[in-house]
Amino acid sequence: MKVRKLCAVLCTAAALTLSPLARGDVITDWNLIAMDATAGPPTPVQGRILSIAHGAMFDAANAIERRYTPYLAEFKAPTGASVIAAVAAAGHGVLAGLVPGQKAMLDGALATTLSKIADGASKEDGLALGREVAQAYIAVRSNDGIGAKDQHMPGAGTGQWQPTPPAHAPMALPHLANVLPFTAKSFDFLDVKGPPPLDSAANARDLDEVRRVGARNSNVRTADQTASAIFWVINTTVPWNAAARSAAQKAGTSVVDNARVFALMNMAGEDAYIAGWQIKRKTSFWRPVTAIRNAASNPDPAWDPLLITPAHPDYPSGHTIYSGAAAGVLQRLFNTDQVAFSATFGGPNGVIRGWRSLSEAEKDVQGARIWAGIHFRIASEQGGQLGHAIADRAVETLMRPIQ
Repeated sequence: MKVRKLCAVLCTAAALTLSPLARGDVITDWNLIAMDATAGPPTPVQGRILSIAHGAMFDAANAIERRYTPYLAEFKAPTGASVIAAVAAAGHGVLAGLVPGQKAMLDGALATTLSKIADGASKEDGLALGREVAQAYIAVRSNDGIGAKDQHMPGAGTGQWQPTPPAHAPMALPHLANVLPFTAKSFDFLDVKGPPPLDSAANARDLDEVRRVGARNSNVRTADQTASAIFWVINTTVPWNAAARSAAQKAGTSVVDNARVFALMNMAGEDAYIAGWQIKRKTSFWRPVTAIRNAASNPDPAWDPLLITPAHPDYPSGHTIYSGAAAGVLQRLFNTDQVAFSATFGGPNGVIRGWRSLSEAEKDVQGARIWAGIHFRIASEQGGQLGHAIADRAVETLMRPIQ
């Protein structure tokens, strides 16, 4: 019961405190601003806005510095235009347009950024460019399917996803599967293995594992595993954007390089959710709580997971497919796995968790979904593999260096 109460406190916390980092450049500054402005909604909703905002910041910076192929269009920048003003105006324009309730905060943030730039043509040209890019991004994403209505009908057979206790709610965000992706026209390139057959040894192994370590009253789950399970209720955008800021600060990369990093990472992460929801709707595999309570062998109608099961099918794990995509982009762009970072969930006095590397964080979130009693291991581990495939495709095809 104490665990459930703690989870409820964390889930309803009004603020997310991000990893304490020294201020970097205009990209990392506006990443923090964007994280603050978009906090609250489910991860895929937040991730979409972050992807649009960082895409606009990339194209604004790249229009001036011309280091990479553009993402949305070839925007023309006046000679001498301020890259800082352009990036800030692009980020502000997208965020103010998509999160209008945060406009006052965003206006103040823009004013702070611009106060550090001398008045003149360079500043004004940068502002005009950023606003142009922001308007183009908002226009192209205005009908991307995020506002559509849809539903996913649960199956009736053994192994099929059913709404889970205690709320027995219908599938969350079923329309996400139809949202226009950012990095690929389709996800046909993914090697989706799917859940194992119900009569397989792999299924029996996974079922036994989550029954033991994921139970609310488990006597084999460690204290750190419990802490990890609770922490990873966090929106996955939070720790992975913290990882990107930490990596950028350590590498000392330029504004346009950082713009590319944050755009690719957030876009690949959002596409991981879109692809994950497509696969979830296709496989519609049951969650551990349903499987254990209705098992053909040794059913346990009273079994409860540590945490409340999210309202969507098991395979693949949304948290791990996103984490695989985010980690994959960072590993490839920075050419290292050794990025130490941390994040805090639940406000200034919330739960802090840190990792010594990107792969350590990936392994942590994969385990957390099992220790929470809400995912099978195959859904968790294969989710990470699918995320890495999305990252590879994004890095290889988008925002490529100009030779």
